[in-house]
Amino acid sequence: MSWCAGFGKSFWEGYRSIIPQDEGFLDRKPLYDAYHQLNHHNLFGGGYIGSARGHLENLKRTLDAKSK
Repeated sequence: MSWCAGFGKSFWEGYRSIIPQDEGFLDRKPLYDAYHQLNHHNLFGGGYIGSARGHLENLKRTLDAKSK
């Protein structure tokens, strides 16, 4: 749903009132964001790889912190 990022707060409130956010979603979100950026890199090239790497590094930090 990252393509809906520009829809604003009222969209997400309505969406989440119908489809609640799963437990752990925020922990998985960097993976979803990285996947989206990697798709853009595959399709368009350019600077998307740096963004994908940043999301994956964020995910690694989150997983490392949980394993301690």
